[in-house]
Amino acid sequence: MTGRIPKPTTARLCKVYSLLDELEKYGERSISSHEIGKRIGVRSHSIRKDISYLGEVGIVGSGYAIEKLKAHIGSKLGLDLERKACVVGLGKLGNAIMQNEKLFSNNFKIVAGFDSNINKIETIVTDIPVYPAHEITEIIRRDAIELAVITVPGHAVQEIVGRLIAGGIRGIVNFSPVSISSSDDRVFVSNIDIAGEFRFLSALFTLEQK
Repeated sequence: MTGRIPKPTTARLCKVYSLLDELEKYGERSISSHEIGKRIGVRSHSIRKDISYLGEVGIVGSGYAIEKLKAHIGSKLGLDLERKACVVGLGKLGNAIMQNEKLFSNNFKIVAGFDSNINKIETIVTDIPVYPAHEITEIIRRDAIELAVITVPGHAVQEIVGRLIAGGIRGIVNFSPVSISSSDDRVFVSNIDIAGEFRFLSALFTLEQK
């Protein structure tokens, strides 16, 4: 693997990995680049180019060996590593994310929850340790947590982000109503805008009808 892999390529390879993981569970053994592209909405030549960034993987017959390709992508992108995560903001959405183990693969584990409301922390029923928000930096650092999900109100976001970065967090999934960015190049942020996604999909099927 040479050079820096573009972010769009990395995003598609992660989708390919998820697809391969699903197919492997159903006992599938091989898949073509055309079928991969069809499943994730990308042209087959883009799939082949994306995979080529990771070096030779080999082709079996008319396609890729699912187990081998999954292992190859997982190893190159670190998707086979176990990583710890936390949830900040334990309202309805945050609590649902923290409690729903099916949302995460075996490689990602929620190990802590945080909220500024002490009464909420004392009443939440969960096997996952929960802490007041002012302890974020300390707990992130102590437990070597790398990923965080933010579900706090917009006015609280920047302070929370500062505490997370100070603790050494590497990646943030932001569900708050405020889009955020990181001043630290080592910290990556994904802003999830559900309303924006609805607008995009609505625009697509509106244009299709014209």
